[in-house]
Parts: sequence; structure tokens; C-alpha cells
Amino acid sequence: MKNKKFIYLLGLLVLIVWGMVIYRIFVAVGDSPEPLTTSVTKIKEPYDDYAIPKDTSHLQSNYRDPFGIVPIKDTTMVSTKKNVPRSIPVAITPGINWTAINYMGYIQNPGSKKLIAIIHINGKEVMMTEGESTEQLKLLKNLRDSIKISYHGQTKFIKPNR
Repeated sequence: MKNKKFIYLLGLLVLIVWGMVIYRIFVAVGDSPEPLTTSVTKIKEPYDDYAIPKDTSHLQSNYRDPFGIVPIKDTTMVSTKKNVPRSIPVAITPGINWTAINYMGYIQNPGSKKLIAIIHINGKEVMMTEGESTEQLKLLKNLRDSIKISYHGQTKFIKPNR
């Protein structure tokens, strides 16, 4: 008799478990507008800045020297005399705008066989031979593939723009 009651009890438990399983399947498959479980939304904590706080402590080195080599100095008295280095004024010369000077090319005089350079300077085209000066620009050497010029006391080689 003991075994019969135990079997009925186990059968009842099996029916309850299967009933719960079947119920959950029907709820999941069915078109129920309300969710079975409600999700708990966690309230976000405010952003905590973990930056290093500004150091407000001051080092006081008025303790005695542990080795006894240096005598004790009073660091609480601050010297008001400061050594300020004097600056020497330097004359700054403005830079030369070399982009305003363009070497356009050259032509050759058929009679004298001299090379004449065509130079575009500050919006004007100028034709110059070696040794000529125009608007503080002096043509020092014409090498066909480049020219050597002196402008405001500085010399530079300029190649033609292509």
C-alpha cells in the first residue's frame, strides 16, 4: 500500500510539471499583448569623475639632515629679490616672398647670341640679360634651365615653372 500512495503522488507531480511546461509554450506562441515578465530598468547613476584632485599640500623641509652634512636652513623666509635676465632687442628683417618671382623661360638674340631671361616679378613680366637690375632684382647668371638672382641682398637659384 505504501508504494501505491507514493506512485500517485509522483504521478500528480509529473502532471503539474507537464502542465506548467505546456502552459508556458502556449503563452509564448500565443498573441498576448502583455509580456509575461516585466523587465526591471536600472536607474543610471550619475557620472563620477575619477580625476586626480589638485594637490593642495606644501612641502616643508625644515627637518634636520639625517646624515648631518648640511646645516639646517630656514625655508619659511622667501627671498623677494629675483634675477630677471635682460633681453637684448634683435632687429628682425622681414622675409622675402620668393613666390612673387617666377622664371618663365629665355629667348636667344640671334645676332649677339645673348640669352634674355623672361622673369615675372610682382605681376609684371621683365626681360633681362646677365648683370641687369630691375626693382631691386639683379640677374646674376642665366643657365638656361635656371637663373641665379639677387633680391634684397639675398641670392637664390630659380627654376622655370612648368
